[in-house]
Amino acid sequence: MPVDEWTMLWRILIAAGLGLVVGLDRELHGRAAGLRTCLLVAMSGALLMSLSLHLSQIFAGPAEGSVVRLDPGRLPSYAIAGMGFLGAGAIIQGRLRSRGVTTGAAMWACTGIGLGVGAGLYIPALGATAITLVALKFFREIASHLSREQNVLLRLELDNPAAEGPVRELLQARKAKILFAGRDRCLEADTVVVRLSLSIRSGKGWREMLVEMESIPGVSCYTWEQAEVP
Repeated sequence: MPVDEWTMLWRILIAAGLGLVVGLDRELHGRAAGLRTCLLVAMSGALLMSLSLHLSQIFAGPAEGSVVRLDPGRLPSYAIAGMGFLGAGAIIQGRLRSRGVTTGAAMWACTGIGLGVGAGLYIPALGATAITLVALKFFREIASHLSREQNVLLRLELDNPAAEGPVRELLQARKAKILFAGRDRCLEADTVVVRLSLSIRSGKGWREMLVEMESIPGVSCYTWEQAEVP
């Protein structure tokens, strides 16, 4: 089947939609490569693959009856490999998360757009540019309002050791997963310090759980901080 420009644009849109579905799952789980990153990667892959097919159609005629065999897909493959180094350089590995993953994906998208324009495929390149701009501009706001999985270090000071039971029941009711726990017991003062590493969803439910925990008798003090992904 001949690959024309409108066919390529349709394939790019389908790939962007599929990448969005995968990205939504990753975004809800708090991963660095989320909505925008997966959308851009899938869209760029469709653009580059369609470009390779289109180039093979262009060079199929001149190659007939000739000893020379051209590989029109070689140049795009080298461009993708070279972009990988640039994309990796844009990623900063922090203590809690990686930064620059979407920038790396955007650079890959720009590579595909440039290859498309260079092949004279202006409509697919314009479509890919529009999708990239929408992903970078609007999906940031959508992602910021999504409840996602987060890892939290929770430290509790209990005046009454028996308060640990209701605290764990509250965590279980809020579907918080305890990854590991530590416990300091002071016999003279009859107090307990409990340290919990939790995996729990952010947002309204997390804030409501903290308010409920404050009302548990025996909980005198608590602190929490975002933890590294285990």
